[in-house]
Amino acid sequence: MRRTYAHNVVVIGVLLGFLVAIKAGIILGIIVAVAVSIIGYKLIRAFENKVDDVADKAGDAISHAIYDKKKKRMERMGHRI
Repeated sequence: MRRTYAHNVVVIGVLLGFLVAIKAGIILGIIVAVAVSIIGYKLIRAFENKVDDVADKAGDAISHAIYDKKKKRMERMGHRI
């Protein structure tokens, strides 16, 4: 399983909730803490998943390019793969 940094947004949500609770009220602070935590978690996970997909595709492309280059070199030398 990959490492995720999405859980850190819960701390940020709680801190923002405290700030809002001090400035505007406890109920609004709780709403902000929950909303920031949930929305931030979803956004970060979506970003991490997209980056992981792109990295997998890049790895596949590099692997295919290396294979094709090796295949062409072997064909020039008269070998079969």
